[in-house]
Amino acid sequence: MLALDKPNDLEHLIKGIDIVVALMSDMSCNVCLAIYPDLESMSQQFPNVMFVSADVTSMKNLVGQYMIFTFPTIIIFVNGKETVRFERVFSLMDVEISISRYDQLLHQ
Repeated sequence: MLALDKPNDLEHLIKGIDIVVALMSDMSCNVCLAIYPDLESMSQQFPNVMFVSADVTSMKNLVGQYMIFTFPTIIIFVNGKETVRFERVFSLMDVEISISRYDQLLHQ
């Protein structure tokens, strides 16, 4: 999983890669820290999908740009557009199913 340093990095990745899964978090969020390893292992299952994480406390403009109101927030971008969003309470199984669906549509 790629840790983003600059807010513009996410925008460039979204435009250049078919599927981007972005974990928007606050690194003091215990739930965010708990799901990070699961998303890291999920990234190994989907080699055609780019997984990124962004600490929005250090990149505050992402909060307004992507309307991040709670943590954790996972946004799946497909072909440059936000397609699915998971916020606060969600199942990682649902995240995996969504990623799998779009990966199969675009890459198989």
